[in-house]
Amino acid sequence: MRCTCFALLIFLVISWNSFVTAELSPTAEKVLSTIKWVDIPAGEFLMGSTPEEAETAYNDAKLRSSLLEKYIFDAEVPQHTVYLSTYQISRYEITNVQYRAFVEATNRPTPRGNNGDEPWKDENFNGDTQPVVGVTWFDAQAFAEWIGGSLPTEAQWERAARGTEGRKYPWGSDSPKVRQHANFARRYNKPTPVGQFQKGESPKGIADLAGNVWEWCLDEYNPTFYQQNDKGVKQDPLNLRFRDILRTRVIRGGAWDVGSTFLRSTLRSTFYPLDATHNIGFRVVRPRPEMKK
Repeated sequence: MRCTCFALLIFLVISWNSFVTAELSPTAEKVLSTIKWVDIPAGEFLMGSTPEEAETAYNDAKLRSSLLEKYIFDAEVPQHTVYLSTYQISRYEITNVQYRAFVEATNRPTPRGNNGDEPWKDENFNGDTQPVVGVTWFDAQAFAEWIGGSLPTEAQWERAARGTEGRKYPWGSDSPKVRQHANFARRYNKPTPVGQFQKGESPKGIADLAGNVWEWCLDEYNPTFYQQNDKGVKQDPLNLRFRDILRTRVIRGGAWDVGSTFLRSTLRSTFYPLDATHNIGFRVVRPRPEMKK
């Protein structure tokens, strides 16, 4: 099992870094044509939080919940400079209708919940334009590869949400409002159709980076990863150090059932890659087409 997983993850890294792309099936091409892409130019940005920012976020969170531990916020420290190559990220989270085409074409298992329930049989979760949920990390990455892409690295995700300006939230510094910026705090008690909160979009028009559903990232989660990589400028960082099928993966962005604390662009969270639940989905990235070899 470990050998198989190691080979799989090595392939993922080589595929992304070398822009290895296989010919897509007609169905994959059709789904690909429905995805709207946003260009993220190459360059540097500041990733993570300063100790002062993390402390402020923790103190603010304690006012809302005494259950949050400080280590959650310490994982954002230190702030460090990252250089990313040009890439494209999907404007919207992958939807049920897009994922359904993948399942039908590949015989992939249908999404499931963490209690054995089936989101696709629940009208609260199975709308065509709602983000797909109930997918494992491996399901999400398989879809991404099927259309010639990948899950975003943690750095790519944060760059899309935070920009080079260091935005606290994808839209800026204004505190989240449930009817304007994002779907969170159980206001709707389910995922909303993608792109419903225009005021919550990033300046580049990327929707739902905060709230709606948590989003899988490619990286393994390591709470001290930033501390180990804070010297100099890191180029296209990706944490797949252990390549363990059971090691938790990064999720970002918060969801429909969590509070505003989890919507900040720098907040890091984690989930087991073989598990699936009703509040985790994903979006995809790819090299800009003219850069493909």
